[in-house]
Amino acid sequence: MKQRLCTGLISPSDYLISLLDSIGIWYEEIDFKKDLTKNYSVIILEKVSLNSNQQTKINDFLRNNGSLLEISTKPYFYSDELTTSYSKTIFNTNSESGFNRVGPIDIYSHWTSAKNSTLFSGLVDFQKTENSSYQNVCFLGLDVHSLPKATSYSRKRFYSPSGLFPDEIVNKVSRDSLSDLIELCIKKLLYARNLPFIKKWTSPKPEPVFGFRVDSDYGSKKSLDSIYNLLSDFGIKATWFLHVQAHENYLEHLKTFGEQELALHGYNHGYSGSIAKIQENIRTGLSVLASSGIHPSGFCAPYGIWNFGLQKVLSEFNFNYTSEFTSGYDGVPFVVPKSTNLQIPIHPICTGSMNRKGYSSDQMEEYFLSVYEQKKSSHKPIFFYHHPMQKGLDVFGEIFKKVLADGLTNLTFNEYASFWKKRQDQQISIYSEEQKIFIESNDPELYLYISNTIDEFDLVSTNTQVLEKSAYSTFKYDTPSLPSNSEIEQIHQNRFQLYKTNILDWRNRQRL
Repeated sequence: MKQRLCTGLISPSDYLISLLDSIGIWYEEIDFKKDLTKNYSVIILEKVSLNSNQQTKINDFLRNNGSLLEISTKPYFYSDELTTSYSKTIFNTNSESGFNRVGPIDIYSHWTSAKNSTLFSGLVDFQKTENSSYQNVCFLGLDVHSLPKATSYSRKRFYSPSGLFPDEIVNKVSRDSLSDLIELCIKKLLYARNLPFIKKWTSPKPEPVFGFRVDSDYGSKKSLDSIYNLLSDFGIKATWFLHVQAHENYLEHLKTFGEQELALHGYNHGYSGSIAKIQENIRTGLSVLASSGIHPSGFCAPYGIWNFGLQKVLSEFNFNYTSEFTSGYDGVPFVVPKSTNLQIPIHPICTGSMNRKGYSSDQMEEYFLSVYEQKKSSHKPIFFYHHPMQKGLDVFGEIFKKVLADGLTNLTFNEYASFWKKRQDQQISIYSEEQKIFIESNDPELYLYISNTIDEFDLVSTNTQVLEKSAYSTFKYDTPSLPSNSEIEQIHQNRFQLYKTNILDWRNRQRL
């Protein structure tokens, strides 16, 4: 039988769609008039109501070797004793291959744990249905549509080998880890059926993407030149988010920065929830930049704060992307649910965060290299940022050396956004029959990721039409040196200090 390697969805939430688009799998909403077994390799079911006919068809699908991922606190088909509780963070208590690459997940939400599972404290479990020879049902005890939204953020600490934990306000949900977990669940279900996992690759080249962002803020001409000189020494392209008012007298000079992207950080460096004030700040910034022949393709809000006012205002402008770590941090680009805004996440810790903790230059370098290696071991994009008036610029020289030595794909934010939109528009159809994989795509220039084991994968051009089933092992995952649960618990201690930092940060924040 010719098997479509398509994931079937039933009334998916906007949040789930955003996650699956970032992962890059082929999915569609289920048509119950079709033969489910032939048309869907995996079905994902959230917390939705099923009528008796739909329940019967899914039971038949499972009896015919189909696989089901239930993402819900009240599953239909998974059966075990369940406990519901509220947690800010769920810890990984299992060292199973693949899952040991996923760190703790911040959810700030209610969740359900399975009594007999040790995967993520019972958040995840696999079981067989009657007459199945393998585990064909996966339970993930979250209601993703109820998770905190893109506008919900909290101050979090980030692990550091030095034992000094820098902090920043970021989105409450560890979106990147949650995405990894969903992908691993789908992989394990497919592998049990001897089917490959295939998704769109996250880079225009086989090598992962590296990006560098400069938030110019109140930087002097001299400090901006210092950053540009370092970038030029290594041939690194970066994206400069300009605080326009601070550089109004030498915008022509910034245009001489070769191979760099100039984007908008606002005319004033200030925060507001007011639609009118945000509009004025963006419009004025664009107008002043345009008078110097600068036409930015991207925007990032001062202080990295995403709110409903900003989401509304950005729909009026023609930016290709935006980048606010309170909507999502680390990981791959994503479209904010219920919007059209493409977010390019970054690692949210800068040298300023470390300066406040008393870091030495060596400790800063150690921190960034640790984050770099963790991401590289998982073949993920790496995005760092810097402010010109902060100490620690020199530590990025070592990072840039690594980028060149490892041959990463250095892109500006707009280049990555353009690629990502091309990726979003890519339509793929994938079929399995006997020992062959058949691929159809409307874009022959991109790559697909294909794997049939947890620790290895291959990349194939979408120009490839037929693949022999084999061991896809060109690329391998290294096991990253993630912090232990005891170290993570240290990060979550003494939250009173974080509250104090929040108050000081709020008082010092400029208002529009």
